[in-house]
Amino acid sequence: MSNLFRVVSTDDLRRSEASGRVPRCPSDERSDCIHLNFREDVEAVATAYFSPEENPVALEIRRRDIDGQLTLGDAVPGKPWRQVLLHQPNILFSTVVAVYNLEVVQTGSGHEFRLGTTA
Repeated sequence: MSNLFRVVSTDDLRRSEASGRVPRCPSDERSDCIHLNFREDVEAVATAYFSPEENPVALEIRRRDIDGQLTLGDAVPGKPWRQVLLHQPNILFSTVVAVYNLEVVQTGSGHEFRLGTTA
């Protein structure tokens, strides 16, 4: 069972460390669930939703701690990755087993993020 990931800004990482809970994003609030990702989808999600100025990172979440609350869905238009939805109010920061830097790569059409080393 592979761990899951949550991409957050550096500001949200700091808030998570201080509060012990990973904050929800507006999309999570609208859906009343938390959007997580498989490792292979982290770069696409970061590129789609984050700017280099936000300095995003990827939080690796210990899946066994949340597995009973997950549903898995297929890719949908505009989100070409499998959907992993966590049906609970928040993620405890204690379930984070690693924080990965996301490195900015400039492209002809803008930028992309690449999963880097642990922070």
